[in-house]
Amino acid sequence: MFSLAFVVLTVVGLVASQPPPPDASCFQPTALTAEDCCKLPKAVDPAVMDKCKADNPRPSQMPAPGVPRTEGCCIIQCAMTETGGFVNNALNTDAIKKAMATTIGADPNFGSQINGAIDSCARQIQNDPAYSVAPISSSPDRAGCSFIPQGFVNCVYTTLFKSCPAAVWTESSDCQALKTKLDNGCPYFLLMGRGPRQ
Repeated sequence: MFSLAFVVLTVVGLVASQPPPPDASCFQPTALTAEDCCKLPKAVDPAVMDKCKADNPRPSQMPAPGVPRTEGCCIIQCAMTETGGFVNNALNTDAIKKAMATTIGADPNFGSQINGAIDSCARQIQNDPAYSVAPISSSPDRAGCSFIPQGFVNCVYTTLFKSCPAAVWTESSDCQALKTKLDNGCPYFLLMGRGPRQ
């Protein structure tokens, strides 16, 4: 029989080896959101996203800033699974490229960048052992959701945002400050205006 200390150490070990939690500074309100600075198209077809949001309601309580999460985003995992981009706990770049060809890839400002971002981010996330850690479900009625899809989509958005074409970029010190936050490791999703705002 496992001792409680062993179980606690195992859970702590899993959490410690996962992608690091965002620094508390990433949650600070900003004057502008990422969407104010760069007009990035949505990565996933809205019908797929609506289905996945309905199938995966947000947890009633999110981890506090700086606290490690025990699993990735189930909505993003669902969307990538629905489009064939995440199969058997691995990214399928061919399917991702096919799906994103009709979303981000269809935008003339980003069409030439998307495949390179997909390849680069897939290599980065799939080769980082922190993303392959076994997730721990926040709900007893389902399996935990992988960190890989969320990390991958965050990487794609970060890459495209940081090389946003002038035609859809708002040049300002506030927008440059968001690029600095990304350089410092803040997730793109925290800069979209869904966190605390003033």
